[in-house]
Amino acid sequence: MFARQGYHGARMDDVVAESGLSKGTLYRYFKSKEELAVALVHQMLDAEHRELVLAADGDGPALERLELVTRTFARNLTRAPEHAPLSLELLTLAQRVPEIKDCFTAHHRHFIERLRAILADVPAHGDDVGGEVDAAAPALAAIADGLVVHWTLSSSGFDLEARLREAVSAVIRGL
Repeated sequence: MFARQGYHGARMDDVVAESGLSKGTLYRYFKSKEELAVALVHQMLDAEHRELVLAADGDGPALERLELVTRTFARNLTRAPEHAPLSLELLTLAQRVPEIKDCFTAHHRHFIERLRAILADVPAHGDDVGGEVDAAAPALAAIADGLVVHWTLSSSGFDLEARLREAVSAVIRGL
């Protein structure tokens, strides 16, 4: 409902109708639309975190793990394309709802830490590999975020997984 109508456009009555729950049951668990949005952010990011940790912490060479993280991230979004606009909708609430901001901030920080750990294992040449890894990890996260926004807003559509793979490969070649 939030993805289709926007947070401010969705009414709790709309949520009740969509969920099939009674109004009393919904309000028993969520006293407000904001509480529902906070719980939704936690649910979405927890699920994404679990899958990305499995991909990032697996066995195998760093480049294979990075490829798996990229594939996992893109496939999760393309399997449930409503999650991208929903995430953007909920992210806008982070400016007003501190708990949502904290949740997104922690998730993003953990994602960058995972990327940094993988990148640190990539065979590299040169002396300042640590500095390059420190720069590359948030750059990869920003590229992923930017491509998701572009994919979400694109009217012609494109292969998100392929674009992410190309971008990650370009950064790795730069290392």
